[in-house]
Amino acid sequence: MRTSLVLLVLAAAGCGDDGIVRPPPRELVLEAVVGADGLSAPVPFEIPEGTRSITIVVEGANDALYALGAFALGDDTELVHLPAGAPGPAMQMTYEQEQIGQMAGDLYQSIRLGTFTHVYPYRPDQIVVEGDAFLRVASSRPGPVSVRILMPEDDGANTLPLNLYIVSDTLADPNTPELRAEVTRLFAQANVTVTFNGVERITGTALERITDFSEPQEAPTSMSAMLPGLVADRSTAGLDIFFVEALPSGVGGLALGTPGPPVRGSYYFGVVVRGGYPAVELARIVAHEAGHFLALQHVQNRGISGRLYPDPLDDTTPGADNLMEGGTLLTPNQAFALSRSSLLVAP
Repeated sequence: MRTSLVLLVLAAAGCGDDGIVRPPPRELVLEAVVGADGLSAPVPFEIPEGTRSITIVVEGANDALYALGAFALGDDTELVHLPAGAPGPAMQMTYEQEQIGQMAGDLYQSIRLGTFTHVYPYRPDQIVVEGDAFLRVASSRPGPVSVRILMPEDDGANTLPLNLYIVSDTLADPNTPELRAEVTRLFAQANVTVTFNGVERITGTALERITDFSEPQEAPTSMSAMLPGLVADRSTAGLDIFFVEALPSGVGGLALGTPGPPVRGSYYFGVVVRGGYPAVELARIVAHEAGHFLALQHVQNRGISGRLYPDPLDDTTPGADNLMEGGTLLTPNQAFALSRSSLLVAP
């Protein structure tokens, strides 16, 4: 189901009152409704020529799970291929029981509560095909959703701005030359240049010590998901990094999305890191969690059942020195995935 908003946005890609044919917009905000079968009607959109990647952000009810039920590029090839039947029960099983949240089908997707994000391509053998495309939203419950589609130009953008926030009265300033140098070095493996937009201390929030933690990802109502609201009115570009005094035992940092929505104002916009580590280790945690937010999965995850779930890349190896396993190295395929993020800007 489409509303007048969809029609108005799509009209911007056509012929204007002056008769000039304009290219399709690179950012769309559309609407859809998930039906009783767990799927929305097809939502059409146009992929402009020279598109670097397609980021799809679905926003709906906080207690509903979301993913893509179908996704086709300009060549009309459907990429998801869901199994037969309503997707809701399977989505709930993998998210709530197996605590992995991996969507069924051929496309690697991380199911999410409230706000879902997907970035395509995430492998170097995937190609963005311009032209008329469509998607369908899958959910564990029916209802209206907002669909934001970002399609940045393939202009060689490779700069990642970081905004540092200290959510504490007492935590030491982490913005040291040692931290900046190590974060810069780690991302340079992917030809990504990191810039730092300075640091801001935020006090009196009652969010200095994050005490709740849930798998496979944080819920919209979690303490960590309240942090982005502290800086939702900022206009700076880039990814927000929140340093806090404490996280639950065994957690050094967490990304509010894997990948996360590159949308300021979303409760999932940002990365949370426990301060107090030595600068080099703190930098590794920042880079690891930022890697999640931009594109990267753990090299391998284990579900509640004991089943192992590898990432979707061909050149990563469990147990090897890798930034997404506790090490520091990145593979060429991981570098490619990072390079597709719409958070990257031209230098």
